[in-house]
Amino acid sequence: MKICCSQEHYDKVVQYANSIQDRTLQNCLERLQQWEKNGQGCEIELYYDSAPYSFGFCERYADGKIGIVGGLLYHGSPDRSFAVTLDRFHGWSIHT
Repeated sequence: MKICCSQEHYDKVVQYANSIQDRTLQNCLERLQQWEKNGQGCEIELYYDSAPYSFGFCERYADGKIGIVGGLLYHGSPDRSFAVTLDRFHGWSIHT
């Protein structure tokens, strides 16, 4: 996994998740890492997202092509992720 946003932003999000004792961020990161292992030479790149405590991501292949693009979004209270969810949810989830 390649962190393309600032390390400071990444660390801030991880620290926040730990401070509220929420494992959904770690679970999502592990799922994305599994995509790398199951993919055919892709690497997940994490980007800054304007929603608080959130990331954008993409699959980047060795030949430079981009696969799935999505978000690793934090649904807080209030939810400022601008993403639609069917059920009210607090924590991180992957959106594609």
